[in-house]
Amino acid sequence: MIQLSNLGFEYGAKAAVFRGLNLTIPAGRSVGILGANGVGKTTLIKLLAGLLSPTEGAVAVLERTPRRRETALYQNLYLVPEENALPAISAVAYIKRFSVFYPKFDHRQCTELLARLSVDDGKKLTALSLGQRKKFIIAFALSTGAQVLLMDEPTNGLDIPSKALFRESVIAHQTAEQTVLICTHQVRDLESIIDSVVMMNEGSAHWFDLAELPNYISQVQGPVTSGTVLHSELRLGSPVSLVAGGQEQPTEIDLELLFNAFDQNYPGLMAAVAQEPRL
Repeated sequence: MIQLSNLGFEYGAKAAVFRGLNLTIPAGRSVGILGANGVGKTTLIKLLAGLLSPTEGAVAVLERTPRRRETALYQNLYLVPEENALPAISAVAYIKRFSVFYPKFDHRQCTELLARLSVDDGKKLTALSLGQRKKFIIAFALSTGAQVLLMDEPTNGLDIPSKALFRESVIAHQTAEQTVLICTHQVRDLESIIDSVVMMNEGSAHWFDLAELPNYISQVQGPVTSGTVLHSELRLGSPVSLVAGGQEQPTEIDLELLFNAFDQNYPGLMAAVAQEPRL
């Protein structure tokens, strides 16, 4: 579905945002893209959408080069940017004007989503609040039928009930053929809707299948009596740790804990997941 080959990008004479990224993302996955500020998460999304060209290496989406902006790709790719510059027309008018670019667009689904998200489809989009505009574009994106959905900070501007509706909508409407990539700083907003993560640091990007991770690392509440501790934090006065090696009863891995291990103990975490599964 998505292939990065020795991918690099830099802005003019500035230092490179990243270099040498190699990554394969399978089809039909819900993927969270996590990384510290400045590692290039939004840049990667723009490269996948064809808004930027690599300065080295290559990127392929659906076996096509995004920067060529071929109709066959753009009919099957949709980007939800962090900030939306929407025209001063109603939601109904917007859907009528732009849905024609997506052969699989589901008008009934879009209407139902807008109602569920409490978006006034007769009001001018420019008159809507930030949260309402974000909910509209999310509803439109989920209705396109595109095989690749790219979302950059989709929950920014949403209140707590709207974030819950966003998660429910993605779960209910993602098809088996779709791959959804969500770039966010709000790790907790993703935990119930993603099945894998891409974690980025300065110079590396790694895809982790969350269902397979417990075969390589374990989450331990309280004192660790055996195994190599990869990362540990105090939560409510009690240590919570990630430990190399699996357990007979797999434990769910906390995404925030996993990211902090990746960020602060990259060599140790990567060594653990490179080992044969230990159960």
